[in-house]
Amino acid sequence: MAKKLVLACGNTLRGDDGVGWAIAALLEDDPAFEDVEVVGSHQLTPEMAEPISRAETVIFVDCSAVADAGEVSVFPVAAAREGNASLTHNVDPARLLAMAAEIFGAGPQRAFAVTVGGASFGMSEELSEPVRAAIPEAVIAIKDLLDEKRANP
Repeated sequence: MAKKLVLACGNTLRGDDGVGWAIAALLEDDPAFEDVEVVGSHQLTPEMAEPISRAETVIFVDCSAVADAGEVSVFPVAAAREGNASLTHNVDPARLLAMAAEIFGAGPQRAFAVTVGGASFGMSEELSEPVRAAIPEAVIAIKDLLDEKRANP
């Protein structure tokens, strides 16, 4: 059971939307993250509620279409029990946290989203320069969030 879970999503065929996958690949190759379960997916799905229910810390990684290109944002995520998203395969992080609690009776103590502002979402497998340049900053932000000494001073 992974106490730390990173869920990275996006579409690698839509330019900067694939940044989550690029970040996930770096995390998987980094020995500093050997105790972290890293999952890449095209979208968040209800099936992710089960591993979320077993984690102490969850970090959602995605591209932002509203932030400036290359801007890394970090913010806490809380469970939201609104809507009928449990019947679809298109849910957001807040709803997934709520589903974990509703279905499995448990959820993480800490949940965050780390996003990178995108510039290009056209048909391409390449990331724009501002997004590529922001990846190291996003990885550092994730590392800081997962650092147990910082999380439990």
